[in-house]
Amino acid sequence: MPIHRGSCHCGLVHFTAELDDPAVGLYRCNCSLCRKKGIVMKAIPDSAFKVIQGQADLSLYQWNKKIAEHYFCSGCGVYTHHRRRRDPTQISVNMECLEGLAMPSADIIGLVNGLEHE
Repeated sequence: MPIHRGSCHCGLVHFTAELDDPAVGLYRCNCSLCRKKGIVMKAIPDSAFKVIQGQADLSLYQWNKKIAEHYFCSGCGVYTHHRRRRDPTQISVNMECLEGLAMPSADIIGLVNGLEHE
């Protein structure tokens, strides 16, 4: 699988993500946090994601049952990824942080109903 590089806005945090097809499996979530973030994500296995620079510059945000782990750069505030509540063996990557990929068209982005989680 191709390895894609990504980073936050200010460049403190850099990561890699192995993606089979960057245009497949994209989603947005309608939970209260994700709606405010407004980003497009793709879930990948934990083993396919690696922070290569700036681990100490990542801040963690958790809420509700404190299962999901939402990470963002402490310098610029850009959300880079999160460990999923629905499947903690997966990381969801902010696709807009990846280098060299075009913004996906709205018709290929699915919706996860996070609003209905207990």
